[in-house]
Amino acid sequence: MNFIERKMKIVESILKDELKERILAGFADHATQETGSEGVIQEQIAFEARNEEEFMGALVVQIFWGQLHIKNLIVAKEYRGRGIGKILMQQAVEFGKKQNCKFAYVETMNFQAPEFYQKLGFKIDFVRHGYDKDTSFYYLSRDL
Repeated sequence: MNFIERKMKIVESILKDELKERILAGFADHATQETGSEGVIQEQIAFEARNEEEFMGALVVQIFWGQLHIKNLIVAKEYRGRGIGKILMQQAVEFGKKQNCKFAYVETMNFQAPEFYQKLGFKIDFVRHGYDKDTSFYYLSRDL
């Protein structure tokens, strides 16, 4: 066992903001050194649909290496099937175009409506099977 291994201690914990920021800063520093670009715009952008004070749905995006990452989309149960998700996605796509993104991508599970994204022009890039409860992970993308 070398000196570092003898002195090192591994601590398991819930990811706290301070550590998350340190990790992201480390990735950004390394990416800048290697490529000249930080790659990730750390601020996530949210589009929220409201009916006066009532939450209807929201979509969160982030620019990742110059492309639009659709991170989260949720429509309140009582508003599903009314086109709110589609409207939020249209807002995200327009945002991506204004940011000069060439494509958008999203990850979703088989029970979270990959068909919804396909109706909006997304194509399945790959599917990973074998998750708990016989679920599958989808990665979809579309040109902007």
